Amino acid sequence: MPSRKGNHFRWDPLVRFAHWGVVFCCAANLWFNEPGEPLHERLGYLAMALIAVRLVWGFTFAGPHARLGALWPSLGELRQQRQAMRERHPPAAGHHGTGKLAVWALWGTILATAFTGWLQNTEQGFVWGADEWHEWCTWALQGLIALHLVAIALTSWRQRSNLVLRMLPGREVR
Repeated sequence: MPSRKGNHFRWDPLVRFAHWGVVFCCAANLWFNEPGEPLHERLGYLAMALIAVRLVWGFTFAGPHARLGALWPSLGELRQQRQAMRERHPPAAGHHGTGKLAVWALWGTILATAFTGWLQNTEQGFVWGADEWHEWCTWALQGLIALHLVAIALTSWRQRSNLVLRMLPGREVR
């Protein structure tokens, strides 16, 4: 359960573990190891498993901001965020409207990338051109990662709060 004391907020340990595990798997597979190698495949399966664990956690025992229901943006949240784009906001727990959309986009793209990677090794995957889909997914994923990093920097500045520290173990942060 995320802790919330005044303006202090931290994601719970399972959310942080799943997040950094997926970061490791994606970074290793996108930029550091060779496609088709056993390690590449295992890391793809691990990324899928970590997202599955996170989804189950979000349906079951997660705290209020980590629940899957809390990650569905409302139209009102998106409108409010658009209207307040030029203002600085105080630190807030959880995700804002477009942050919620980003979570689903990243999870979906990572799962699609891993699935198309697995599909390449099947007879049907060859017929469907899974290798091309897999390559497209990796480019889309890299774009989403870049957008995610820019959004973290911008939102940290706007909220005057280090969002990266909220995902690291240690003391409470603003």
